[in-house]
Amino acid sequence: MANKLQVTFLAIGLIITGCLNSVFTKYQDNQDVSPGKKFEQPVLQTLQMFIGEAAAFIFWGLDIVQRKKNGYQELEDQQLINSKPNLPLWKSYLLAIPAICDIVGTTLMMVGLAYVPVSIYQMTRGALILFVAIFSIIFLKRSISRIEWLSLFTVVLGIAIVGISGNSNSGSSAESSSTTEPLLNPRLLLGIAMILTAQVFVATQFVFEEHIISKWSIEPLKMVGFEGTFGSIIVFLVMFFGDITVGHDTKGPLDLQNAFYELFSSKKIIYSSFAIMLSILFFNSIGIMLTSKLSATARSTIDTCRTLLVWVVSIYLGWESFVFLQFIGFVLLVLGTLVFNGALIIDNYLPRWFSDDKNKPLIIDSIDEQIERI
Repeated sequence: MANKLQVTFLAIGLIITGCLNSVFTKYQDNQDVSPGKKFEQPVLQTLQMFIGEAAAFIFWGLDIVQRKKNGYQELEDQQLINSKPNLPLWKSYLLAIPAICDIVGTTLMMVGLAYVPVSIYQMTRGALILFVAIFSIIFLKRSISRIEWLSLFTVVLGIAIVGISGNSNSGSSAESSSTTEPLLNPRLLLGIAMILTAQVFVATQFVFEEHIISKWSIEPLKMVGFEGTFGSIIVFLVMFFGDITVGHDTKGPLDLQNAFYELFSSKKIIYSSFAIMLSILFFNSIGIMLTSKLSATARSTIDTCRTLLVWVVSIYLGWESFVFLQFIGFVLLVLGTLVFNGALIIDNYLPRWFSDDKNKPLIIDSIDEQIERI
């Protein structure tokens, strides 16, 4: 009973912290830094994400202390199960590669989020499973079943419907200052294109991480901490040298002085920055604990509730309005994701031909966000 209660609290914590992260980021985008100008600092937002991610070392350190008290019995049991060698410290630099993919992907998503409603942003990120599947087939030589292909098609269809519905939402949203919108809103389309492009880099990151853990053993919190540390250093160096070369006095994202000036121009922006970093830290930590108690598939199933909660919260805050077509797209997106991850079995409702090759292993244990950024 106690274990079920703990899992329930962890699941609720995963949904809430994940939702808060997306909502706080959009809230930060909506803040005015000067008359007629919103806070648009995607590179700085990427940096604060990585700082929150690097803080996973805190929980990893606490875990090490706890295992010392237990005589490292848990660690020894894990080593008996996993015969792979630990990732050598001197090879930790390999984690800089997925960190670089993360930097590009996160920055693109930060820019895209500034152009689209937060629910559209959250739903469009569902395209991640498509790119991970394609890259896993190409680079990891994995196979994919017919039911998985069908679920991927369902996800793509859902995202397409969400994108179309976004034109209605952008026109009626409180975020839009225009009373008339073109049939295809260029700003919305640009935002969706950036978010989709970001998923290519996130998928590359996932596949490379899978390659690393297929050869070496590394604790998830330690991996998160290393990637966050590498990412923070790289992003800050990009901002520093970008400011020296092209960004100084441009008022753009690489203008270091202006970026930090805008960051500290409002208490709301400062507080939301801390909230974003804390939500990333707790989302990662809670997610890893939940995965260890259940499974990655169960975790990704629970995490689908986050997209729904983000949508409900954004409607409640008046950032956007309810669009039935968007709801249809959301249902298809969730349905495809659940089927792909094996959380929803639909074999009995499909022709037998679809399930002939169902015994193939999943491409990657589960396409969820075990190492979460935004």
